[in-house]
Amino acid sequence: MPPSGTRRVEQFRGQRSREPLHPAERWLLAVLGVHLCFLPWALGTMHPWSQWVSLVLALLGFALALQSRAHESESGWSAGPFRVIMWPRLVRFPIFWIGLALLLYVTVQGFNPSSRYATNGPSWWLVPVGNVSWLPTSVETPWSLSDPWHQLIIYAAAWLVICSVWIGITRRRSCRILLGVLMGNAVALGALLAFQRVRNDLHPPWPLDVFTERLNLNASFIYKNHAGAYLALMTFTAIALATWGYDQGARTLKKSTPAAALVLVTLFLASAVLFTGSRSASLTLGVTLAFFSGWFLLRRKLRPVVTGTDSRVTLMVIMIFAGFVLYTFRSLDFSEINRGFGVMIENGVKEASVSSRLEARAAGVTMLEDLGWRGVGAGSFRHLFPAYVSRYPDIYQGGQLFWEHVHNDWLEIPIELGAVGVAILLAGAGYGLALLIRRRALWYSAMVPVLFGCMATLLHAWMDFPFQCPAILVTWCLLLTLVLRSLEMEKLKN
Repeated sequence: MPPSGTRRVEQFRGQRSREPLHPAERWLLAVLGVHLCFLPWALGTMHPWSQWVSLVLALLGFALALQSRAHESESGWSAGPFRVIMWPRLVRFPIFWIGLALLLYVTVQGFNPSSRYATNGPSWWLVPVGNVSWLPTSVETPWSLSDPWHQLIIYAAAWLVICSVWIGITRRRSCRILLGVLMGNAVALGALLAFQRVRNDLHPPWPLDVFTERLNLNASFIYKNHAGAYLALMTFTAIALATWGYDQGARTLKKSTPAAALVLVTLFLASAVLFTGSRSASLTLGVTLAFFSGWFLLRRKLRPVVTGTDSRVTLMVIMIFAGFVLYTFRSLDFSEINRGFGVMIENGVKEASVSSRLEARAAGVTMLEDLGWRGVGAGSFRHLFPAYVSRYPDIYQGGQLFWEHVHNDWLEIPIELGAVGVAILLAGAGYGLALLIRRRALWYSAMVPVLFGCMATLLHAWMDFPFQCPAILVTWCLLLTLVLRSLEMEKLKN
């Protein structure tokens, strides 16, 4: 019997039934989803209790990813049941060994402190202690304060998530599911932030008020620049899903796709970045979006696609988009944002917050020159930096009396990890960059927006310390691994 007209159209469009995800992969997606949603809602995972929970979830996901998987059959290369063993893929993954080396390095820092934190109440100071001079070092502190052991928990969680994604995610649909979970969670955070701004009340809602004594939060983040950096990163996950939906609809000649709705979500998340009042996040988002727009237009020119989208649907989406923009700017108060940018534009580098950060950067450069070769220890920067701040009294013009961070991760991380630690990080970055170039990542439209989002965070790190927030660090590592994993799966498909 000849196939029906509907069947022929489906065959022409390349549609075919998809095999369901393996149960082990579904469980892994569930754990990763819970983990990713937990990170920002737990006050950015800035406290030890939430960092321990993050580590436990990362270990659970890693255990699920390592489980061998039994399959019935798969046409083309197996005629019967077979079992896939996952651990050989792990040991062939260079980032597994690079990350393990970094964790061992931080452990050595923790066991070889060169000074000890002492206090008599309101005052504190550092007492020199004996140590092995040729090994990496740190500051020994009480458990309530930052030290290499806290950073070890954070780094271990990020490393386990990277390995779990690399060995446990075997379908491109799983990548899209994770992006969708992140986007949905970000929309909830943005809605909370908009609610706080409309009510002009940043007080932590229940149950977040149980875990913090702070009077103000930005959504669920303690620091507004962390909220801005996280939401900017999530904006590009929405763009990635919208781009994939558009390209998928063009290939299959669909009349409508979820791309239009995802564009509205993108607008909402970009607006949420503005609601945080973070100038650095707004600037990096704007600059990165400009570069992404250039890439998008160039790709469309070099690789044009024919779409089956109805023009009336497109017009309706544009009208909804314009109405949403008008409603947003009429209903919400952007005066604080405008005032902040106005002061910065008028005064330039003389503006207090800008000039104080430039002074802090100068103090950080001096600290790097003195201690950068050996490093001061992961998480120990804040205990040694006050000695260098005192050499630059103009740093206090911004009103901040104690500087826990230098507001430049590109400077602070080398100070903490030293030359050997930086070399380990560069090895991992080199492997990832080589893989992106070899796989011609810039032409893989489904994941290029995620790459731009990761680059936005790197750009933000020149002006602030987003990677000191575990929620951003772990999510950023997962997204970059998703890009690399997707590129590999695309190569296998082709």
